[in-house]
Amino acid sequence: MKGLTLFALVWAQVPEIVRFIPGSYRESSTHQIDLYNPSDSPISIGQWLLVTRDYSVRLPPGLTIGAHQRFRIAKAKGEFKLDGYPDFLIRFPERSQPGAYVALIDEQGRLRRGIYLSPLPQVLFLPDSGTNITREGRRIPFYLPSETAPAWEYVPWEPDPITGVVRIGNSWRYTIADEEREARLYAPLRFMTLVVTYEQGVIHLSWEIEVRERRGTYSLQRAENGKMWQTIATFTCPRPSKTPQRVEYYDLNVQEGNRYQYRLMYEEPPSLRVISTITEVSCHRERPPLQMAAQPGYLRLRVSQSQPLKVRLLDEHFAERLRIYDGWVNGDVENVFVWDTTRIRDGKWIVVWTTRRRYWLRF
Repeated sequence: MKGLTLFALVWAQVPEIVRFIPGSYRESSTHQIDLYNPSDSPISIGQWLLVTRDYSVRLPPGLTIGAHQRFRIAKAKGEFKLDGYPDFLIRFPERSQPGAYVALIDEQGRLRRGIYLSPLPQVLFLPDSGTNITREGRRIPFYLPSETAPAWEYVPWEPDPITGVVRIGNSWRYTIADEEREARLYAPLRFMTLVVTYEQGVIHLSWEIEVRERRGTYSLQRAENGKMWQTIATFTCPRPSKTPQRVEYYDLNVQEGNRYQYRLMYEEPPSLRVISTITEVSCHRERPPLQMAAQPGYLRLRVSQSQPLKVRLLDEHFAERLRIYDGWVNGDVENVFVWDTTRIRDGKWIVVWTTRRRYWLRF
């Protein structure tokens, strides 16, 4: 009984096919196949055959997909690049049949997983066979059974050289060979511009998020000096709203002199991933972004970079007494403002609004 259970577990260890862009392998570079390991342990598919109408390829020895990881096979981009791989063989099938397929065949020649994109109206899959020839000249014959085999999964599809299908949740959706556009189309949220600034040993991050559906969490990730990405904070997706929602975060665990990259990422296994733009910041001491000195009737102001400002004079009760300036100022030069103290005698505070924050100075 234990032997049967072990056999069932081993047999079940096969990745899922979650994205398939058939393309036309000989004519374009859009061809993509994404495999996903849904289990809690690695899956080994080394020396298995991957077969489509256009080609067959024997996968590299020792190839393993980690637990809950996605693995991309593509012509030119991905974790495994087909172009130039020696155990890859272009196929020239004798008969022409509409539709496209991808099949995973184990070392014993058994079909373990297959997806067949059937044009509408649905066309049944006819049995197929062929031979892969490796770099050593070894001939590996394979046979693909008809649609009655339980390993096949059927997906309706309208043939197009740049489109394919992706599994979002538990259903198949049409997609194109552009993962960013795919994410914008199906993702429940969208990240707006990520702004990162460094000041006095702390990195301040702010961003806006637009939510269509409230689902799960998203993460803030950091890469230090070009190293691997690490998650430093996790956020619950906010409630859906018609307007973008602003979020702020302070990263205190940074070191002077280092360079950091930040990004936001939302994942919905097996195939949906939304990544924000990547923003980089260097932790170097710089001149303060704003310096000012004031006395009644006179203000000296210097900013590190050109920007629009609002400068106001307030009384001791913080009521506005004078609009000193409203417009652009040049960076790295001294800007001087004067006003008539005989007309305005009760000025106590200078407040300066920049695009990022507000500065106060009392006489």
